[in-house]
Amino acid sequence: MRVIEYINEHLGDELNLVELSKIAKLSPHHFATAFRASTGISPHRYVIERRIDRARDLLRQKDKTISEIALAAGFSSQSHLTANFHRTTGVTPRKFRECPD
Repeated sequence: MRVIEYINEHLGDELNLVELSKIAKLSPHHFATAFRASTGISPHRYVIERRIDRARDLLRQKDKTISEIALAAGFSSQSHLTANFHRTTGVTPRKFRECPD
């Protein structure tokens, strides 16, 4: 799906429903419905989950601060990353980083 490729290539950018629906050449409502039907989750949830995946990869490297990782993964702040990371994984980014691989 063209939109999924776009999301994965632009995780660090601001991604919103209107922009994504334009890529799919659908109205925002029809895009959101079609996206959920094909992936099982909302476009917003998909973006958050991909950003969490990127943050996990960056946290394993240990060469950037958590604030730098938050911005690199597309979150607006460290607290935005921490809240979403904890909600998704059950641990904070700091705890995740401290765990042995």
